[in-house]
Amino acid sequence: MTNLYRPIILSVLITIALIGFTVPPAQGQPASVEGTVTDTSGKPLPGVNVALPALKKGTSTTSNGSFQISDLPAGSHSITFTFVGYNAQTRQISLEEGEVQTLNITLTRETLQTETVTVTGTPYESDPLTTPADVDVLTGDTKFSRQQTSLGASLDELAGVSTISTGSQTGKPVIRGLSGSRVRVLDDGTAMDYQQYGVRHGPNVDPFISDRIEVVRGAASVQYGSDALGGAVNVISNALPEATDEDPFLQGETLGEFSSNNDELVGGVHLNGAVNRWGFTGTLIRRAAGNMTAPDVPTFRESDDTSAPKFSGELDHTDYDQFNGSLGIGYQTEIGQLSAEYTRWQNEHNFLLPNGRGLGQNLVNNALQIEGDLDLGYNFTLIPQLTYSQNLRQSNPGGDLAEPRSELPDDGYAHLDVLLDSYTAKTELKHPGVGPFTGTLGLEYKYQDQETRGTEPLVPSAEIHNIAAFVFEQAELDNLTLSFGARFDARKQEARPHTDLNLPDYDAGETDEVLYQSFFEFSGSAGATYQFTEQLAVAANIGRGFRAPSLFNLHADGVHGGIAAYQRGNPYLDSEYSLNTDLSLRWRSNSVQAKATVYRNAIDNYMFLVNTGEFAGPGGEGPPVLEFVQGDARLLGGNADITAQLLPWLQLSGTFETVAGENVDDDISEVDKLPLLPPTRLSGKVRIMRSSLGKAENPFLSLGVQHTSSKEAAGRYEPFWQFGNSPQFSDFGVASTDAYTLLNATLGSEISLWNQPVSLQLSANNLLNTTYRDFLDTYKGYALSPGRDIRIRIKIPFPVL
Repeated sequence: MTNLYRPIILSVLITIALIGFTVPPAQGQPASVEGTVTDTSGKPLPGVNVALPALKKGTSTTSNGSFQISDLPAGSHSITFTFVGYNAQTRQISLEEGEVQTLNITLTRETLQTETVTVTGTPYESDPLTTPADVDVLTGDTKFSRQQTSLGASLDELAGVSTISTGSQTGKPVIRGLSGSRVRVLDDGTAMDYQQYGVRHGPNVDPFISDRIEVVRGAASVQYGSDALGGAVNVISNALPEATDEDPFLQGETLGEFSSNNDELVGGVHLNGAVNRWGFTGTLIRRAAGNMTAPDVPTFRESDDTSAPKFSGELDHTDYDQFNGSLGIGYQTEIGQLSAEYTRWQNEHNFLLPNGRGLGQNLVNNALQIEGDLDLGYNFTLIPQLTYSQNLRQSNPGGDLAEPRSELPDDGYAHLDVLLDSYTAKTELKHPGVGPFTGTLGLEYKYQDQETRGTEPLVPSAEIHNIAAFVFEQAELDNLTLSFGARFDARKQEARPHTDLNLPDYDAGETDEVLYQSFFEFSGSAGATYQFTEQLAVAANIGRGFRAPSLFNLHADGVHGGIAAYQRGNPYLDSEYSLNTDLSLRWRSNSVQAKATVYRNAIDNYMFLVNTGEFAGPGGEGPPVLEFVQGDARLLGGNADITAQLLPWLQLSGTFETVAGENVDDDISEVDKLPLLPPTRLSGKVRIMRSSLGKAENPFLSLGVQHTSSKEAAGRYEPFWQFGNSPQFSDFGVASTDAYTLLNATLGSEISLWNQPVSLQLSANNLLNTTYRDFLDTYKGYALSPGRDIRIRIKIPFPVL
C-alpha cells in the first residue's frame, strides 16, 4: 500500500503547490450555453455530439435537437458539434459570468470537412491550421470509417504515419520513421506503458472506446517526457455529459462488424447519460477472429523458389479474442467537473512462429484515471490528475500446441510473465494572459514497479521514479502565432538482482553499479505559424527530446518467444537525444485542404538491436542472438496530403510520404541504414457522393489505390534479418520487400430507422487479392501479407430515455 499512497500524497502536494502560485479564487455565477441543432431543411438532429474539448464537458442533442451545457466558467471557449454523415462545426463563444447564451447550429451533409477541429492533445487548445505543431485529428465519420482492431491500422491512412503489424490484432504506430519506445501513446494525456519495447508489442487500445484520436508529429518530449522522440498519439475518451436544470437522459449506439479475411465478428455498445449534475459514459466491445488468410500461392517447398513464402493461404495460429470496455462518471461542481474513468483491455491471441508452431499470449491492461477541471477564478484553471494502470503480459513457450493461447495457465505464472504497475500524479495550472502570452505550468510524478515472474525472465524486476516540471506558453500576435515550452525530468531506475539475467547479487558482495541508473534531462521546443490569408499558413518547429534507456534496453537477457530470438541488453547505454526541425505549408478553403511538411531529426546515441549472426542454445541450434549497440542517426523525410472537392458529387484525395534514415557513427558503420523505416508510399482516392438516393441518405462510393515502393532491409540491424540471410533460414524467407500496388473500395450510406440515422459501410481491402509483403509486417520473413478482406460495418444510434 506504500506504493499506492506515495503518488496520492504527491498529487495532493503538487496541487497545493500550484494553487499557491495563484491568487485566491473569486467565484462568480457560472454561465451556460443552449440551443438546437438542425439540418439544412430545418429538421432537428438528435444524437449530435456537443463538446467543449478543453473543459472535457459535453452532451448530446435530444430527440428535438436541443442541448444545454451548464456550469461553464466565464471566458472564451471552443464548442464542437459532430455527427456521423455531417460536416463538423466548431464555434468560438465568449461567456460572461451568469450568462445564458443561445447558439443554434445548422449542420450540412458531409462533402469536404472544412470547419476547424479543436486540438487538445497539444499544450494549447488550437486549430490545426494555425497551431505550430504538425497535428492530425481522427474523429466523427472519418474515425468510424477508418477505425480497426489495432491503433496502428486505424491511423495508417494518415500521411507520415505507418504501422508495424503482426496480424490484424497488433499494430504499432510509426511516426516519421520512429516507433515503439520512440512514440508515446497516451490515454487522455497520460502516457501509457504497455511494455512497448518489443517489435510485436502493440498499444493496448481499442479505438472504438475513444471519442477522438490526435496524432502529434515530431518530438513531443516537452509535453510527455521520455519516449516521445518521433511524436505522440493521444487517445481521448468520450466527454462526460451533464443535465443540470434539464430532464435526465440516456442514449447510445451499437456497432457491428464482420471481416471475411479472418472471419472476425465485432459487437459493441456505447451508452451515455446524465441526471442533474451527474453524467456517465460506458462502452463494451467484443472482437473474436479466426486465422488470417494470405493469397494461396505455392510455398518454397512446392516451387523450389527461396523467395516464396513458407506458409500461404490460411495462416495457422493467427487468431485472437478481445473483450474491452470503459466506464466513466463525472460530477459537475460549482467550480468545474470531477471525473473518474476505468478502462480495461484484454487480448488473448496466437502468433505464428517461423517453424509453423504457435505461441499463445494473454495481454491485460487496466487503468483508472481520476481528474478535475476546476475554475479557480480570475481565469485560472487547475487540472489535477491521478492515474493508476496495471499491465500484464503472459506468454507460453510455443511449440507443439494445438491451441497455444488456450494452454495459458488460469492460475499461477506463465512461461513469460511480467506485471507492470504504474502510478502517475500530474497537475496543470492554466494561467490567464500575461501580455500576449497564455500558457500552462505543470508538475508530474511517476512511479513504476515491474515484477518479472515465470520461468523465462527476459527483463528484470525493477522500480522507476520520474519527476518533472514543465511550462508551455503561446502568443497570438495578429497573423503570427508563437509557442515555446521547456521541461526538466529527473529519473531514477533500479533493477533487482537476477542470476538468470547476469545481474549481480549485491547481497553476495558482487558489484551493483549496473543495477542503478539516474538521469536529469532537459527538453525544449519552439514553434511559429504565420497565417498569410484565411486559407494559407506556414509553420516551423524545432524541438529537443530525449529517451532514457529502458529496462529492456539495459538488461534483457533471454529468449523473446514472440519474435523467436534471444535478446541481450547493454547496461552501459546512454540516453538518446534528438533535435527535430520541420517546416509545413498548409491550405484550407471551402474546396481544398492540403498540407506539405519536410523534417529532419538528428538523434545522438540511437539504440540499435543488432543481429550478431550467432545462435543460442546447444550447438547453435537455437534462436538468433540480438544485442544492443549505440550510435548516432539522422532521419530526413517529408509527407503531404490533399483533399479537393472538384464538384458537388466528386472528391479527390491523396497522400505521399517518404523517409530516409542513416547511421552516421563510424563505430558501427557496418550498415548505414536505420531499421524499421517505412517505404515511400503514394496513395490516391476518388469519392463519388450524392445527398440522397431513394431512401439512402448521403450515399458514397470511394475507390482508392496505394503504391508502396520496394524497401531494402538495414542488414543486421533489421528485425527478422535472418530470413534469407542466415544458415538456419537460407532456404526460404526475405527481409527486404518488393514494390506493390493495392486497390481498395468502400460503399457507404445512411438509412433512417426508427427516426435514427443508421450508418452502413461495405469495404474491400486488397480488392484484387494481390500477392505482396508489407515491409513493416513482422510475418514477412515466412508469410505473405493479408489477402482480400471484405468488411461489413453498421452503427445504430438509439435513445433510451
